[in-house]
Amino acid sequence: MPSRNFSRRLSLFNAVLFLGSGIQLPFLPLWLQGRGLPDSEVAFVVAMMSAVRILAIPLGTALADVTQRRRSVIIACAFASAAAYLALNFMTSFWPILVCGMLSAALLAPVVPLTETMAVEGSAHFGLDYGRIRLWASLSFLSGSLVAGALLELIPVSWVILLIAAAQGLGALVTLQLPRDQAIRPSKSEPIRLRPFLALVGTASFAVFMLAAGLGQASHGFLYAFGSVYFETLGYSKLVIGMLWSASVLSEVAMFAFSNRFHRAFGSVGLVMLGTGLATLRWTVTALAPPLALLFVVQTLHAASFGLTHLGTMHYIRERVPASMRNTAQGLYAVLSSGILLSSTMWASGSLFGALGGGAFFVMAGISALACGLAVLQRAISPTARAVAAA
Repeated sequence: MPSRNFSRRLSLFNAVLFLGSGIQLPFLPLWLQGRGLPDSEVAFVVAMMSAVRILAIPLGTALADVTQRRRSVIIACAFASAAAYLALNFMTSFWPILVCGMLSAALLAPVVPLTETMAVEGSAHFGLDYGRIRLWASLSFLSGSLVAGALLELIPVSWVILLIAAAQGLGALVTLQLPRDQAIRPSKSEPIRLRPFLALVGTASFAVFMLAAGLGQASHGFLYAFGSVYFETLGYSKLVIGMLWSASVLSEVAMFAFSNRFHRAFGSVGLVMLGTGLATLRWTVTALAPPLALLFVVQTLHAASFGLTHLGTMHYIRERVPASMRNTAQGLYAVLSSGILLSSTMWASGSLFGALGGGAFFVMAGISALACGLAVLQRAISPTARAVAAA
């Protein structure tokens, strides 16, 4: 497969991959409130939709490594998830919403880590800039949040779940054009073996890095669960809220456009150090309820708090993990980051918001500061030689 063909296919998929997330993250809490759920139940549903990944991601990623049929797993999960999101529209009370929401999230969960691994492997194989493929995912998130914010000025918030389902359905259709695994790995990898994988993930440097990166992403939990609600309490309209989310993603896109330069300059661990350090600044200023103009500026730090941390993590896994284990290693990281740690901060967000209001962002600042400290520690204990496997 020509490199341009691979880039086009993955870019197209990424261009629709996060449309649903761009709608869901800012506006699903408002839809849940519109269904009559109190803040505590809103936080619980959002958190459990994240926590369910703890089981769903390793099952999906391990299945891809065991069967060596990653593309088929992606397609099946994407179509089933779209159907589950559509069914969520017909749920009106807490328990049906919780169960259907968890099912939707569980089915979607393996898609992102598997396609991330595909993009990173393929970029290395064809000599491409991974960030220039990944930026289309950020643009799709931007499009989803901005368009949904504008639409919700005209249509009721009850339409949010239908918008999400439509976006996930489009994403499922585009999975059909993803390249086959053989296009990236001309010779089939050996199936994953448990003992070498446990030996890899059990090293101190790997464990500390994963915890640092995971905590860095988990510090976004309050923003994801109650950021839009917080912005609304500051008096901003849904359109402005969508623009605030869009500003954060635009900065992320700009960073990804030059991701290879950032990686060459800082290295994978250095990227996480920088990302989590700037995250601490971001959450501290946001907690102070700054004027709207400054809030827009602070939102651009998403390029660091999420983008640089994510970029460093993806390159670290590519550099340190053999090809036969990468899907599972990516799944393990996603379980720790998006499952255990992020769901915990999101679950706590209801109580934090009730007790502290926007001051809950100070708690997120403490988490990101801890992540930065762990990244510094990882650099101190990491071996000098890289365990780089062939892509």
